[in-house]
Amino acid sequence: MLLLPALTAFGLIRPAIPAFYPLGAVIGGYLFGMSMSWAGGCAAGVWYKAGEGDFSALLAGLGMAVGAAAMEEGPLLPLREALQGPLTTEALRGATLPHLLGLQSGWPLISLVAVLFLIYLFRQPSAAPSWSSWGWKRTVLLMGGLGLFSWLFARRVDAPFGMAVIPGAVDLVEYTAKGEGYRLGWFLFILIGIPLGGYLAARRSGPVSPEISADGGLWKAVAGGLLLGSTSSLAAGCTVGHSLIGVPLLSVGSLVTTVFIILGSWTAGHLERLS
Repeated sequence: MLLLPALTAFGLIRPAIPAFYPLGAVIGGYLFGMSMSWAGGCAAGVWYKAGEGDFSALLAGLGMAVGAAAMEEGPLLPLREALQGPLTTEALRGATLPHLLGLQSGWPLISLVAVLFLIYLFRQPSAAPSWSSWGWKRTVLLMGGLGLFSWLFARRVDAPFGMAVIPGAVDLVEYTAKGEGYRLGWFLFILIGIPLGGYLAARRSGPVSPEISADGGLWKAVAGGLLLGSTSSLAAGCTVGHSLIGVPLLSVGSLVTTVFIILGSWTAGHLERLS
């Protein structure tokens, strides 16, 4: 994802800066972080767990799709508009950190952040991977390569992002509701590929059988999924759209949202430890 600024500078991709709605980013990001604990994962995580045979994750994923669709175009749309409106200006909506600092180009700042991050990352100890798992360094390189190719292919179909989960979840609901007349898009196929990849990876360890992993029951997974989808819509993105795409582009909205996702996740974990 650190290659995004370079791809943009050379005109290979045309990424859309994730929108920044201050109140939506704070409230949506914080609640999204909390809901990850209840749903059993982030927007992408519940879908790959579903591919591994986790029935509660499947329910969370479907709940996420319904929650996102309800907030994007359904009965919760007025609530989203009411919370995204305050404090939002046209200049701030697509702001980046270099722009706010008055820099002509974000390259110096992005390069500095990238170098410091890579130095920190590769100084960390790397545990020897087992036969059925990858080391984190191999995973980082493969995920980076996957992200690179997704951006290049997305440009050919005029998709604003290479990888995103919530738009595909909304497309899933709309396709189910409208049937054959609805045009299948890039993001729906991205969504379908996540559980498929989870299944293929799980098959390396043996047969895949359905299981229920939600500690609080299936209703907790469904409720967590509904909140996961609705709050990601409120925050104008999830961990994929903001943390993997917006943060490398130094989007102000993505930086703020990611911070509050972390705070929300920490809060949920702290509350669970107290209970």
